[in-house]
Amino acid sequence: MKKEMYLQHVFLILLISVLLTGCGFKDIDKRFFAVSVGVDPAKNTSKKYLVSLKFAVPSGSRDQPSQMEIVTQEADSISEAVRIIKTKVDKEIDFSHCKVILFGEKLVKEPGNAGLNYWFTRRRDLQEIAWVAIAKPTAMDVLKVKPKDEQLPSNAMFLALGRDGSETPYVLSEYLFDFKFRLIEKGIDPVLPIIQAKKNNLEINTVGLFNKSIVKQRLNSEETKILNFIRNEEEKSALWAQKGKVKFIVNTEKVKTKYRIYTPKGKRPYIKMTINVTGNLEESNRKITNSQLSIYEKALEKQLNKDVKQLLVKIHKAGVDPIGFGLRYRSRSFNDQDWEQWKRIYPQIEFKINSKVQITDTGLIE
Repeated sequence: MKKEMYLQHVFLILLISVLLTGCGFKDIDKRFFAVSVGVDPAKNTSKKYLVSLKFAVPSGSRDQPSQMEIVTQEADSISEAVRIIKTKVDKEIDFSHCKVILFGEKLVKEPGNAGLNYWFTRRRDLQEIAWVAIAKPTAMDVLKVKPKDEQLPSNAMFLALGRDGSETPYVLSEYLFDFKFRLIEKGIDPVLPIIQAKKNNLEINTVGLFNKSIVKQRLNSEETKILNFIRNEEEKSALWAQKGKVKFIVNTEKVKTKYRIYTPKGKRPYIKMTINVTGNLEESNRKITNSQLSIYEKALEKQLNKDVKQLLVKIHKAGVDPIGFGLRYRSRSFNDQDWEQWKRIYPQIEFKINSKVQITDTGLIE
């Protein structure tokens, strides 16, 4: 009797599983994979956004690169645009391979668009590890660029932002999950790389600094490099300085930054930042010997102190905090009153920079 009941239960479970199989499932040949998404302000229409989806069209041969197709739609929301785009393609749209989300330069300068970011984090089939970036001049222009050596659609952006290709401190990558965290967390603000469309390639060496809704400041390539150093995101790069008539460049092998926030009573609050740099002499317009290295270490320390302070003052004047000074302050406190106190402290804050440079060798055979 027990055996018969057991067999009945097994049969019932198998029957239910058969009935459920196929609900919402589509074979891979019936799916259209979006590899990147772009959002721009709509033009010459009452709609709010122009949403562009870049699809990968697989090639039938290994010798031929995969093709791509861009489908656009104007709408008042991304949800509406995606559903209308579904009527323009013959397959189910799949976002599981979408790795890059682009916001047009004009869009991130307009207030009232912060809400569109949350569609991406709520979308079930869109990965939280997708990269987010600002597109210049528009997201559509960046999506259209196809470098000559690109075998897969949008692969140039994947390699640059993921640092699987070239490694450089001029590229600052931002994941979707961290972007969302910075949008809602007190004491730290978003920072996004700017991808500029050229004729046959993409240039990524600047960043845009957000408050909680719009871009407030843009950093040039050198400032982007220094910001990467401060955030301990990248160590290998080059720093230049000048001592008298000698201009020299140091190849950095290790860069470590740490800081502390001081709020002395009756005195102006300040942040003391220490930067330790180790590297070797890579280039100079005159010969430098090992016995002279200490002189040039001091020159580079002075130059680095100046560059870092200028960057921090620029960020401070913009009223944003991409490094997370406020978050560090909150982590040492226990109530919301301390956050209110930080909002009074930050506008008055000063920066004191102390760099320590060690040049290991001149790179020459003596």
